[in-house]
Amino acid sequence: MKGFFSYDSAFFRALDKLGSLFILNLLTLVCSIPLFTIGASFTALYYVTMKMVRDEETYVTKDYFRSFKQNFRQGTVIWLILFIIGSVLYFDYRLMVLNRETFSGAGAFMILTMACAVFLIVEMAYIFPVLAKFYNTVIQTMKNALLMGIRHFPKTVAIIFIDVIFLVITLISLYRNGRSFLAPLYVCLGFAVPAYANSYIFVKIFDQYIPVDETAETGLDEDTVECNGKED
Repeated sequence: MKGFFSYDSAFFRALDKLGSLFILNLLTLVCSIPLFTIGASFTALYYVTMKMVRDEETYVTKDYFRSFKQNFRQGTVIWLILFIIGSVLYFDYRLMVLNRETFSGAGAFMILTMACAVFLIVEMAYIFPVLAKFYNTVIQTMKNALLMGIRHFPKTVAIIFIDVIFLVITLISLYRNGRSFLAPLYVCLGFAVPAYANSYIFVKIFDQYIPVDETAETGLDEDTVECNGKED
């Protein structure tokens, strides 16, 4: 029993990690309130969770705001671009739904819109972790995120599933019962826990794109090799 309650025990290490994720989730929620800062907030979230997964020395608040500040400009620009694209796709789809009886090509446009939405979802699954880990231009970062998502598609499916399953279960229980014990839990951990779980997948993917040295043979496309790992 003494070992169980020791500060070095697995129980206390898990409790400490849970507390860190709670703080990280709170920081992400607060820093996302202005809405246009969502990109920088989630970039900082993944910066910290990937350090935690690697068991690197991590100071949650300090590291979070360090990444938030470092990636604020690019994160904001990327988020606004994705938001605009998503809004256009949504309104295009709604327009086709409303006019499918009068416009013969509405069905084809709806299918095209849904196909574009799939690529957008893949992009959004990778973009902020990629920005958190690699230096690059906005356009190249977006390109690399999409290419990684397509290249590692089975892992991409797992990442998207982890991102949405907790939220979906919470929403279903709210819809059926009008209340859910998961709702407060989602507010406390609903962003940090999926990000932490996904970070195990992302670090394995990203390690393939970080050459050991400048002359290392990576077997990657030239554009992908341009990504250089960010210094911690």
